[in-house]
Amino acid sequence: MKKIKNIYLIGIGGSGMSGIAEILLNSGYKVSGSDNASSLVTSRLQNLGIKVFDNHDSENLKKIDLIVYSSAISEDNPEMIHGKKMGIPIIRRAEMLANLMTLKNSIAIAGSHGKTTTTCILAHIFTKCNLDPTYIIGGKIKSFESNAALGKGPHILAEADESDGSFLLLRPNNLIITSIDNDHLETYDGDFKKLKEAFKEFAMNVPFQGKIVCYGDNKELEKLIQKVPRNFISYGFKKTNDFQITDLAQSLEGCKFSLINNLDNSNFKFFVPLHGEHNVLNVVASIIMSIEEGIKMKDISEALLTCKTVERRFEVISNNIFNKGITLVDDYGHHPKEISITLETVDKIWKNNKKIVIFQPHRYTRTKALFEEFVEILSKIDDLILLDVYPASEKILKGYESKDLYKAANKRNNIIKAEGVEDALEKLKKLVSDHSLILTQGAGNTSALAKLISEYQ
Repeated sequence: MKKIKNIYLIGIGGSGMSGIAEILLNSGYKVSGSDNASSLVTSRLQNLGIKVFDNHDSENLKKIDLIVYSSAISEDNPEMIHGKKMGIPIIRRAEMLANLMTLKNSIAIAGSHGKTTTTCILAHIFTKCNLDPTYIIGGKIKSFESNAALGKGPHILAEADESDGSFLLLRPNNLIITSIDNDHLETYDGDFKKLKEAFKEFAMNVPFQGKIVCYGDNKELEKLIQKVPRNFISYGFKKTNDFQITDLAQSLEGCKFSLINNLDNSNFKFFVPLHGEHNVLNVVASIIMSIEEGIKMKDISEALLTCKTVERRFEVISNNIFNKGITLVDDYGHHPKEISITLETVDKIWKNNKKIVIFQPHRYTRTKALFEEFVEILSKIDDLILLDVYPASEKILKGYESKDLYKAANKRNNIIKAEGVEDALEKLKKLVSDHSLILTQGAGNTSALAKLISEYQ
């Protein structure tokens, strides 16, 4: 049998793919790959010794034993076509992740919202508590150099992505499910029921002796607990949960809260330098899984004190934008529910500040599927700058562009339409006053806008 030595990743610059590339490299494989867009991620991979091509070309595939491709890569990609022609084995990113997860005690983190942040927090706790985990994360926490690491400890922590249905390939020993919501429905024929069935099937992939930690206040997860014969541990704000969050208080410094273990009536207090009720839920999911893996509560509490913000997940960029004491927060959320939660957090922490939101919708299919929900939430924002839809390789869907959101939401409120990030900056400068709060919101290139704002002199 031919031994696999040289592995090629198509779309290597993606958040999930780059992590796998780094793990494979550190496991002794020769790794190369391609991506159309150069980035800090591809530069880092090159510095590690990985050959990264800035185009997709059949000439790149020389002496390759295995091809791994991301969900963003289409069948007509020239490297895919050439690989098939040459008889090179080709697998999806999730198949490679599934193989890696069999090597250690695996913990998968799934959910419509919060899985990246939860994986980062869990990896931080395990690392600080000297468990030296292997982890593959779709985002980057500031306390780590990279979004992936090959640890010597017994655990591997990884996000499980429902967006393309590939999480069904995973067979984790234990699982966290943060939420189930009506997102990424294009993969499920626009049918929320099919998405819920996929989560049910994924939960069944966990062995009987495994544990599933889940957000018990989510109505879809409440139903899942009743239907799936597995060991569930629930958390949330309701008394009916196994772990109940109480006495939550938020400030500029972060969040403090109590966590009641209703299974044994114990009560513990925590502080974490992160903002928002949603982040407290992500922290609690991580606390419970850490307890289940034998980490002491005192060590968990100490680890959380140094847990830093995940990039683009309610990240406070600066408190002195334009040298006027203006705060800039950058957030990745692009689902109406995520936007709503972010706005609630901003209102609680900066209740007396003028708030300006710059939002970029992500994907035409999502805009179409959740059009009325977007209109509802956007029409409640007093000062809103709206960018064009970030297509993410999708074709324009007539009737579901930013101009259509603008027209529908502007009937109820005053919204400003911007043509690109530079135009958004110019319009922003006319809106801000001293000690305003600026929120850049979305999964497209709003991070580039946040950088532009923070560097403006």
